[in-house]
Amino acid sequence: MGRGPGRLDLAAPLDLAAVRAADHDALYLPGGHAPMTDLADDARLGVLLADADGRGQVVAALCHGVAGLLSATKEDGAFVFAGRSLTGFTDEEENQGELGDQAPWPVESRLAERGAGVRTGAAWCDTVIVDGNLITGQNPQSSVTTAKQVLTALPDA
Repeated sequence: MGRGPGRLDLAAPLDLAAVRAADHDALYLPGGHAPMTDLADDARLGVLLADADGRGQVVAALCHGVAGLLSATKEDGAFVFAGRSLTGFTDEEENQGELGDQAPWPVESRLAERGAGVRTGAAWCDTVIVDGNLITGQNPQSSVTTAKQVLTALPDA
């Protein structure tokens, strides 16, 4: 969400290397399996997320989008979001879904292995966890509530 006037052109996405956390009010990682393959280890995203979190800016992720959080590491290699409460697509939901056997790894388990305080609701229910500036939604059913929490957390909201 940019601070400046005008609309974002979704047909021409920004290059992560050119994005600065200071230029935005929030970073929001949407769901889908793609973040598991192209964002979980993206150093550029990791720097951006660590900077935004360090500034106290809203960092939000939904469903499989929480996989992108895994890219954020401190200089000593520790996970930026270790010890933080969050949620995301659960291992149970992955096993019940049609694509579970094609997922590269279970996102809930990977976050827990890195030290996140993963908290989940019942499978397929609307579950959102807010831990300071970190806002996460469990699954597609959590989309609206996650978005509302982000809007509430934004400056001048």
